[in-house]
Amino acid sequence: MTRRPGVATLVLLTLACAPAGCASWPRRWSDRPCCIDQKPAMHRQPIWWHLLDVTLVSQVEQVFHVVRIGRKVAGAPVRSLNLKEHQLQQSMFFTDRPIETLTPEAVRWGPTRPEDLAQPPYTVTKPKLEGKTAGFFVRDARGHQYLFKLDPPEAPELLTGAEVVTSKLLSALGYHVPSYEIVRAHRRDFRPDPAAAGRARALSAEALQTLLTQHERGGEIRLAASKLLDGEILGPMRFKQFRDCTEIRGLRLAYAWVNNTDSKDHNTLMVWDGTRAVGYLIDFGTSFGADAGTGGPKNPCAGWTYAVDLPLAVRELTSLGRYRSGCDLTETPVNAQVGRFSPRFNPAGWRPYAPNLAFAEMNDDDADWLARRLARLSRAQIDAAVSAGQYASQKDRTYLLETLEARRAAILARYLEEEEEP
Repeated sequence: MTRRPGVATLVLLTLACAPAGCASWPRRWSDRPCCIDQKPAMHRQPIWWHLLDVTLVSQVEQVFHVVRIGRKVAGAPVRSLNLKEHQLQQSMFFTDRPIETLTPEAVRWGPTRPEDLAQPPYTVTKPKLEGKTAGFFVRDARGHQYLFKLDPPEAPELLTGAEVVTSKLLSALGYHVPSYEIVRAHRRDFRPDPAAAGRARALSAEALQTLLTQHERGGEIRLAASKLLDGEILGPMRFKQFRDCTEIRGLRLAYAWVNNTDSKDHNTLMVWDGTRAVGYLIDFGTSFGADAGTGGPKNPCAGWTYAVDLPLAVRELTSLGRYRSGCDLTETPVNAQVGRFSPRFNPAGWRPYAPNLAFAEMNDDDADWLARRLARLSRAQIDAAVSAGQYASQKDRTYLLETLEARRAAILARYLEEEEEP
């Protein structure tokens, strides 16, 4: 149960409330909280600076947010801006889809329309440069544009399956995601764009065929295809600017469910549709047992600790080594296709690779909201989402389904059943 402060405490907190410590929304963006109706100017941070910021710089800044800290200590954390009576209708990143009315088929396809499916032949326009996952941008037979990503040669299905299935689950929960689908193709389906010849880092025909050959299995190449979004791309949002929006705070639990540990700003995308900004979640290759950053299975401590975990180091030091994070260093991957995805996890203690200031603001109300949406998903809907990953082995598909069910049960036990106790 959420601990409620006394009247005197609330009065003091109200008097002490300051912009740095209480929820507020930039009026220059919109009168509606967590929505952007005026086209914003975006400034993209280099990834290295973002990681330094969330790991160190912003952590130091939080010490001076005395009102936020005081409210947490008093049991009255800053409430979100847009959660009213446990309901959230729509925001930049979220639409209140009626989960119970979604058929398994609707969940399986998510935002993908029939016309979104990529059609060969594919013209490779440029290579994917960010991140370690191999891939390239293509234009299909109809002129539609996509980003194609490949699995590591030694781990077929690992990243592509995680990316596609996670996108379907997040879409069913109400989040905006692009269309992600598995594509099966042959080397003859690809050709480099003649217009790109001579450009720096352009893929030559020889380099392209070498790359495809490395990922060919039985004459076929498996890829994850994400259709590029319509509208004007503004760039990634900054999580800390949305830290008082319930759907962003609650996203922590959704990512904990699928163990998507890569929650950096750059895995979001804001698109201007002419009248408003729409926020998309993107890049899910570090969900389930996959780690797109290393091109293989997750580390055993992924989801249990930050990659650079200063709070953990302090706890271990002050406890003289008696404190433990909870991760099992002896845990081995299920197999090459599934990686390390365990039903054993701590919903309240789950952590992404790097600190996320919005996730850190999640309170019981935010967690309750997301947990209730998770509870509304049926087993058949989750199974339909898993089927979108097109895993060759039914055993792998069953393992993923059962693990998702176990992790969901842990979340519901922590955040729903606990609040129902007298």
